[in-house]
Amino acid sequence: MYGLLLCLISILAGTGCSKDLLKKEPEAKIIWTCDNDADEAMVQQDYETGILLHKRFLEIKPANALALYHIGYAHGQLGNYLKEISYYEEAIELGFEQKEIFFNLGMAYLELDKIKESIRCFNRVLEINPKNADGYFGLGLAYKTNIDYRLAQEEFLKALDIDHDHIDARLQLSILYSDTGKLKDAERQLQIILEIDPTNTAAQKFLENIRKE
Repeated sequence: MYGLLLCLISILAGTGCSKDLLKKEPEAKIIWTCDNDADEAMVQQDYETGILLHKRFLEIKPANALALYHIGYAHGQLGNYLKEISYYEEAIELGFEQKEIFFNLGMAYLELDKIKESIRCFNRVLEINPKNADGYFGLGLAYKTNIDYRLAQEEFLKALDIDHDHIDARLQLSILYSDTGKLKDAERQLQIILEIDPTNTAAQKFLENIRKE
């Protein structure tokens, strides 16, 4: 999915997938906790098992929004974007309103070419955190998919203003520049990527192709 590693909340920290999440009431909190075996399956990228174990957990805790989020994430990794969206939306209805779920939801909508819905989700990311580079990157992808290159460029540059080392934003910006005939600008972005990560094969191959033109 555009080469970007999507966000999987909490389970890589080694503490299960507990997460303190703000309710709509400013001072109250909900604490959702998943089953450890279900979390471990996700960490091991055994997504089918992760889905099964999280569903079993939901039979006991049917309103656990974090479990719903994890099931949605697993479906997304398996390419089942409609199911991914369905579980994310259900989690959001239960109050799970972290920037990660809206970013992943936006990417899922983008996979289905639902540009308007994806833009709504990425804007929600930026409402939660106006300094989130991924939110601007997501908007850039949506506008680029919609062939609105001017807005796409603006959003990619906003992402890079926040995070100079956002390789995905630079790579997409280099593709945009190449598509619009700005080969020198594309080459410069690829050079910066290789300064950040000399082993980036996508940038290496793209740069070689540009220099052959």
